[in-house]
Order: sequence, then C-alpha cells, then structure tokens
Amino acid sequence: MDRLSDAEWEKIRHLFRAGAQRPTGRPAADSRAVLDAILWIERTGERWLYLPAHFPPQQTCYAKYLHWKRSGTLDQVRTLLAHAHASVHARPR
Repeated sequence: MDRLSDAEWEKIRHLFRAGAQRPTGRPAADSRAVLDAILWIERTGERWLYLPAHFPPQQTCYAKYLHWKRSGTLDQVRTLLAHAHASVHARPR
C-alpha cells in the first residue's frame, strides 16, 4: 500500500498547512502526496533516487522530509497514526 487511507489522512491533516497559494512560481506540492512518498521511503528503505514517478519530485519530497523531521511534524504523524491503528485493532472485552 503506497497511500494513506482517507481515514488516516483525516487524523493528521491538521498538522499540515492547507495548500497555500504562492504569488509566483510553481504551486505548492500536495502535502498528502509528499507524506505518502516519505512514508513509502521509510517503509521500503529505498533511496530517494528510486522514488516512483507517481509521487511528487524526489527533491520536493526530501526537502519536506527534512523540514517536517526537524519541526517534529513527522513524529506527530507517527504518533497519531499509531494511535489510530491501535484503536482500530483494539478488541472490546
């Protein structure tokens, strides 16, 4: 699975700024697509160079990875997703 489910994205989307319009230049990369790429890299252990073409450009993804890692955003994503998965798999007694 390469992509976050809609339910997973809903749990974490508040951590990312809504696609801010830039006054000039290229439009901002979609945060969900970039995060999907980062999670793919972490899950597969592949190098950024081998990021599949259906993800945003590897340079964009790597720059966001560094920014989100330094800011603690990726840690928050992992925590929230782990809690979401734990609650889905918890069985009532």
